Amino acid sequence: MLSLLYNWKAFKLLKKYELVSHKYINVMVSHHGCWSELTSGNYIDTLINIEYSSFDVLKASRIAMIRGSKENIKGQIKNIMTKDRSIIDFDISEIVSDNNKYSIYLISMLQEAENTMISKLRAKGTSIIGTTIRDGKEIYDVIVPRDVKTLVVDAIIKDDRVKIINFVEKDVNEEIIFKVISRNSFEMLLTEKERMLLRKARELGYFNVPRDRNSQELAKQLGVSKMNISFSLRKILKKISDLMD
Repeated sequence: MLSLLYNWKAFKLLKKYELVSHKYINVMVSHHGCWSELTSGNYIDTLINIEYSSFDVLKASRIAMIRGSKENIKGQIKNIMTKDRSIIDFDISEIVSDNNKYSIYLISMLQEAENTMISKLRAKGTSIIGTTIRDGKEIYDVIVPRDVKTLVVDAIIKDDRVKIINFVEKDVNEEIIFKVISRNSFEMLLTEKERMLLRKARELGYFNVPRDRNSQELAKQLGVSKMNISFSLRKILKKISDLMD
């Protein structure tokens, strides 16, 4: 909920100053030598707070969800953190456990600021509205003035440890901001199979009105039964509806 509040404040700021001269950028990168590179497909987290000290040290707080057995998860995260030499100190606290299906942790870390993507982006005049680690990749949602957009791209490319996997640039509007806010929440809850199902259903026009494909056609495309599709979509809707309580 803290990340939602943080992003909602960013949205209100955009509305207040009518940033029509700005661009939205979503960039996914692999970051060689960073702890994020060592996380697996069952790990996803989102940044909820950052602070800077006068000693060029960044303090970051993240909410992490790890799917699967609880056995030695905390030890695995510690092992990943200790392999990143830019991390000065860290603390891991378990918040929620759900019968070995997944665990949720609060991760707080102190890191040399100059080695972080966050600092590189902020130094170029960006407003960061979303930061996620998923499948060993770092994903950033930022708002940039049009006249510094090229500087932001150059800052990423000039770091030889960083490789751009995906880059999307769009004009800023309300729909984009709401998507950023909601996506970070939903992706923490949905499995990779559920995310893949939603992407495929959208691509095939299942959610169009009227529909371009029905559930039977969607099931055929995915090589599963119609019942499987219906059950999976109900599970996804249940997770989304639970967020509305």
